[in-house]
Amino acid sequence: MPMKTACEVMVLEYMPVLRAMMAKRMMEKYGLTQKETAKLLGISQPAVSQYKKQIRGRKAEILSSNPEASVFVETLARRLASGEINGSQASSEFCDLCRQLKPNGTGGGD
Repeated sequence: MPMKTACEVMVLEYMPVLRAMMAKRMMEKYGLTQKETAKLLGISQPAVSQYKKQIRGRKAEILSSNPEASVFVETLARRLASGEINGSQASSEFCDLCRQLKPNGTGGGD
């Protein structure tokens, strides 16, 4: 069986969870619509709907108890919702989170 890199694990396992957490926060706390949230996250409105219905990103418990992930989601959601940063700037911050989580064993192996 081929070994997955940390980035592959993060994208496959954790990105849907992070996006679901972000979408929920942006809609509930910052009052954004599904369409606005989708645009800021660079995903489709139907994807946001699935996150909201917990059809996608159901493994939220994986990261919801992780303090680094919780702070990341809150900070990034606020910055995106306020227009402080755009989607491409937010994308690079996901790489920063991955680096933070990896030493803790949450982001997967090498």
